[in-house]
Amino acid sequence: MTYGLISDIHANLEALDAVLAELSGVDRFVCLGDIVGYGADPGACVDKVRSLPNLTCVAGNHDLAAVGRYDLGWFNSLARDAIQWTSGQLSAEQKSFLASLPLSAHVEQAVAVHGSLPDEMAYITTPQEAQVCFDAMPGELALIGHTHVAEYYRVRRSTRFPEQISLRSGGEIAFEPEHRYIVNPGAIGQPRDGNPAASFGLWEVEVGTLETRRVGYDVERQQEKMQAADLPEHLIARLSVGH
Repeated sequence: MTYGLISDIHANLEALDAVLAELSGVDRFVCLGDIVGYGADPGACVDKVRSLPNLTCVAGNHDLAAVGRYDLGWFNSLARDAIQWTSGQLSAEQKSFLASLPLSAHVEQAVAVHGSLPDEMAYITTPQEAQVCFDAMPGELALIGHTHVAEYYRVRRSTRFPEQISLRSGGEIAFEPEHRYIVNPGAIGQPRDGNPAASFGLWEVEVGTLETRRVGYDVERQQEKMQAADLPEHLIARLSVGH
C-alpha cells in the first residue's frame, strides 16, 4: 500500500497541482490539515482534496477557523486577515466538508494529526515538544503537519531523548523496529524551512519507508492571484523564499 502524504496546502492551487502530478498512481491519500488559509484558491483546493481517492483527512487550525470553529485570537494579524477573506470565498458545501473533519485519525499503524498529541493544534519544533507527543502516541508512528517544516523525530524505545532530523531537501526514512517516529512531510502551499519548493511525502507501508520530496511550481502565478485578492503582502513575498 502506497500513501501520498499532503499537508498545509493553504489554498495554493499551483503548488497542490504540482504535488498531485507527482503522486499520480498512489493507492491512498492522507491530508494532515490546513487545506485553506493564506492563499488565493481556498474553494478550488477544498474541492480538489475532497475528490482524492481513498482519502483520510484531518482538520487544521485554519480549516476550523474558516468555519468559525477556532478562536481567531490565536492568529497573528496577517493570518487573521487571510482567514476572514477565506471564509467569504467558501461555499456552504465546502464549509460543511471542513467542519466535518476529525482532529485525528488512524491510518495503518500510524496516527494522523495536524499538530501533536494530546493537543492536536500544538506545535512540534523541538525534541522536548516531540517527547510530549511520543508519550501520548498509541503506536509507533505519528504523521503531522502544522509547522511547515519537513523533518522527523525518532526515539529509541528504551530512552526519552528524541533526535530531530531535517528533510529540507527531501530524503527517505527507513523505519527501524527499535525506534518510534514522528514525521512531518512539510508544507505544500507555504514552506517555511528555507526551501520554497512544495513538500510532500510518499509512504510505502509494506516496504517500511517514508520519503519526502520537493517539487517546484508556478510561484509567480499564485502570487499574482494573491495580489489580485488583496491578501497581505508578507504572505505573498514569503512564497519566493520559503520562510
